[in-house]
Amino acid sequence: MLFAAAFTLWAATGIDVTQQAAFPVIIVVNTTFDAISGADDAFPGDGQCETAVGNGVCTLRAAIEEANAHAGGDGIFFSIPATDPGYSNGIWTINLSKALPDISDSVNISGPGADKLTISAGGVFRVFNVTSTGTVSLSRLTIANGNAAGSNGGGIQNVNTGTINVTACTLSGNASDNGGGIYNVTAGTVNVSNSTLSGNSAHGNSANNPGEQPGGGGIYNSSGTVAVTDSTLINNRALRTSGSQAFGEGGGIFNDANGKLQVVSSTFSGNSAGVAPNFTVSSGGGGGIANFSGSFGNTGAMNVTNSTFSGNSSAGGGAIFTNGNFGGPTANITNSTISGNSTPGRGGGIAKGDSDVFVKNSIIANNSADDVFGAFSSQGFNLIGKTDGSTGFTAATDLTGTSAAPLNPKLGLLKYNGGPTDTMALLSGSPAIDKGTSAGLTGTLTTDQRGVGYKRTINKSVANATGGDGTDIGAFELGAQIKAVSSKTHGSAGTFSVNLPLFGPKLGVECRKGGTSGVFTVILTFPGAVTVSDAAVTPDPAKSGSTASVSSFSVSGSKVTVNLAGVSQAQTITVHLLGVSDGTNTNDVNVPMGVLLGDTDNNRSVTSNDVSLTQSKVGQAISTSDFREDVNLDGFINSTDVNLVQSKVGTKLP
Repeated sequence: MLFAAAFTLWAATGIDVTQQAAFPVIIVVNTTFDAISGADDAFPGDGQCETAVGNGVCTLRAAIEEANAHAGGDGIFFSIPATDPGYSNGIWTINLSKALPDISDSVNISGPGADKLTISAGGVFRVFNVTSTGTVSLSRLTIANGNAAGSNGGGIQNVNTGTINVTACTLSGNASDNGGGIYNVTAGTVNVSNSTLSGNSAHGNSANNPGEQPGGGGIYNSSGTVAVTDSTLINNRALRTSGSQAFGEGGGIFNDANGKLQVVSSTFSGNSAGVAPNFTVSSGGGGGIANFSGSFGNTGAMNVTNSTFSGNSSAGGGAIFTNGNFGGPTANITNSTISGNSTPGRGGGIAKGDSDVFVKNSIIANNSADDVFGAFSSQGFNLIGKTDGSTGFTAATDLTGTSAAPLNPKLGLLKYNGGPTDTMALLSGSPAIDKGTSAGLTGTLTTDQRGVGYKRTINKSVANATGGDGTDIGAFELGAQIKAVSSKTHGSAGTFSVNLPLFGPKLGVECRKGGTSGVFTVILTFPGAVTVSDAAVTPDPAKSGSTASVSSFSVSGSKVTVNLAGVSQAQTITVHLLGVSDGTNTNDVNVPMGVLLGDTDNNRSVTSNDVSLTQSKVGQAISTSDFREDVNLDGFINSTDVNLVQSKVGTKLP
């Protein structure tokens, strides 16, 4: 496809022209086909992506060849019609017929969304092999079913000194000897952000190395640098079985040799290493993370900050296992929550060998067996449920229990509480409330795990720990919350707002008229000043023919106003703020909102009860207690409102 044609496609694919203009060459993939006779690029490097069959066909395979042949950072984007045979139920799937070409030059491969485009290797070969020494960015894609049997990195392998950025991607069902999802070798760098690694596996190579411990079901970092931010690693595993034995290390991540690993604001759940049903002997460790050192003098290090580990399991160190020869790498764990993990061995939360492990402002409790095993270096402000089997948690600000008298942190279940990842909320009366500090081991924190809009320190009425600042222990700050409302003016009575919870079972339902053009105004208030790159709205996919659009948005300090138009009734919409930054952290923020005219009692349906409720308020002055019943926004509650609600009886949210 001619590069000039790419400019006509940006509107359809949602690509920001100003952000992408820096790429010397823009290549647009326009088909899910892969197994076309002569499908490789006909003349790579000629400034066009066109397969040998002609007709303007540009496959992903041909696009990579074209980018490799053109020196410098290029961009590969997608504009595939819904009439393409690879399109079904809103998803385009590129089923690879053979391994893709190695990516040997800098390139940005950006899809329309991980929920819209899947690149699948069908369980036969690896998906992406990166040999470039430059920067390769993969974003808004699902990378699935890669298989590098006898090798490493089923989804992505970084074999050189280059940098790979994985952003807003899903890696699922990939497998290999080590690093089922991602394998990073030598001095390469891999940055994973706002992504999900799910169901990937490392199974070792029993044929070539019967005693091998497979490592890194999600990610294996050999001796490079890996950073994981605002991401979820769920149900990945490192497992090889032989006879009655099960082996495996680092179900989520394995950090080896001189590898440097940073995990920030991320969640590890359901990952496992070296454990399997009906196997009597388990070996290995680190259901969530295994952090190892290869030899004396290693410079490796692991930093885990503002993160949650729950439901992980391994032969030792249910959530984290860290070890190193002669002191090995340093591990820093700060402002994190480690709860509900298990092991048949020691250290349901964390088990350690010879390496130095520093822990601060973290909850490690409610794990099976002992919560911590080994000698730790507490930096204070920790809550440890059971310290049996460990030493070091003796700081004056540490809160500790034993197996005989465990300390209950009073945590909620792992679920969505706002932000990009699931968290475990502190419940009322938790001993962790206000007993910590925002001064972490790697710097002062301004938000909790949920990111922008969720302030790290909400100093409540509980007495602070000595030397603390009112921050809660763990990854979650009780009371930290973005405020979102749907605001409307009721004639001369003034402006009133419907609260819009960003998470939880109760949805904020806007019951008032949206005007003839479906106009609504959503206002978000953040704890501090923010910037926003863009705003969008998603109509309800469960409501046939539903519509909604953003007419404009504005930012004033900590307040963001989003004006909506064309919002049809009886649907649940989601307002998106993209690239919200407080100067330190950057996240997307999503606001769910029900739109159902006449639902004055906020129960997601209009019934005779709404009619009766509105009738009972007739003649009252508009106030904060009855503004919902003024459904036509004229500043009065009268028969007009009653009749309007009556006309909507029987409607409900999908």
